[in-house]
Amino acid sequence: MSTIKELWLARYRSFIKEMSRYGRYIFNDHIKFVIVFAFGGGAYYYQQLLKTISPDFPIILLISFLFGLIVISGQVMTFFRGPDLHYLLPLEKKMKGYFIRSFFISYVVQAYLLLMLLGVIYPLYKKFLLGETTSFLVFMVIIFLLKGYHLFISYLHLSNKGMISRTFDYCFRFIFTFFFIYCLLSKMNSFFLLISIVILAGYALLIQISSENKRVQWDRNVKLDTSRLATFYRFANLFTDVPSIQQQVKRRKWADSIINKIKTKNAANYLLVRTFIRNGNYLSMFLRQVFVGGFVVYLVPTLIGKVLVGILFLYVISIQNMSILKQYNYHLLWKIYPYANEENKKSISILLYILLLICSLVFSMICLIKGLSILNFIIAIVVYTLFSLWFIKIYVQKRLSQPQKL
Repeated sequence: MSTIKELWLARYRSFIKEMSRYGRYIFNDHIKFVIVFAFGGGAYYYQQLLKTISPDFPIILLISFLFGLIVISGQVMTFFRGPDLHYLLPLEKKMKGYFIRSFFISYVVQAYLLLMLLGVIYPLYKKFLLGETTSFLVFMVIIFLLKGYHLFISYLHLSNKGMISRTFDYCFRFIFTFFFIYCLLSKMNSFFLLISIVILAGYALLIQISSENKRVQWDRNVKLDTSRLATFYRFANLFTDVPSIQQQVKRRKWADSIINKIKTKNAANYLLVRTFIRNGNYLSMFLRQVFVGGFVVYLVPTLIGKVLVGILFLYVISIQNMSILKQYNYHLLWKIYPYANEENKKSISILLYILLLICSLVFSMICLIKGLSILNFIIAIVVYTLFSLWFIKIYVQKRLSQPQKL
């Protein structure tokens, strides 16, 4: 590349191309259907929640905590790669324009996500008459300014090393950002608002002074960008093959007793169970989905709504965990095991049966706890089980008959 600007443009275009390439597989017809269904259901129950929520609900505390976390999160995307640690090091003094462009594009992306969250929170803002203290338009502008402030701190940390620990940095910024937003929305004395502004401004000045004449943290920045891209690849691998992905396998010592109890002569069963437990993607994502699904099922007020939301999460969990079989489609050892390929289909079906049974039991128990009725539990577990059986027998078997489209 002849200039630093051309280097940045090339990296940015490569990044956009990579996101677009795998984005069309992630947002396929199935996921679009789930998103539309979830958006419609979420909007309906959000409207019902607004009607029933108590006037004494600590909405200011919730908004302050939520936006305090959101505005401090996120870092500057530098689009660095592993070899940059060696090849761009001599050009460090000329990289200021590169970092500034990265800062602005990072702000635009994160501000867009922030705008969507502001749209979601607006009905609550209006219902609790928070506009009498601060108009929503002013609140939006202040939130965007806070986002810019915290991203600027992240930008300064590109070349700031050793003075302040990351844990202290995040905690300090969150506490005073939370306090600032809380003072802004409540009827507290303006003096406290001014104090939080002075402290945040002084902290930014301190970080800026400590960052002057410091070298760029190439190791940390390359590692952050590589890790961020690897996370995206692991997520995209749930929907399609990603050749450049590097699988992470964890020990999971606590699961040894479970695996050792699996008495089977079927190598596919044994291998898929071990892969699900030890792979860094599948188990953690499954647990998150069960937790989020259970939380949403708990919030939905009606039994019909709980059942529909539960079915939605069962569908998503099945679709995403079907991709576990793709890891071995071109694996040499997988090909030479002495069994027919039909056993692969049986193995993934058995694994999905177990996962959906766990989810069905959890969601049904939540229906029992929330509804305090055995009848609600029986209805939920029967519907979830019937859906799981139908889904695996019809849909999954059809997909498994076309392994190249998994």
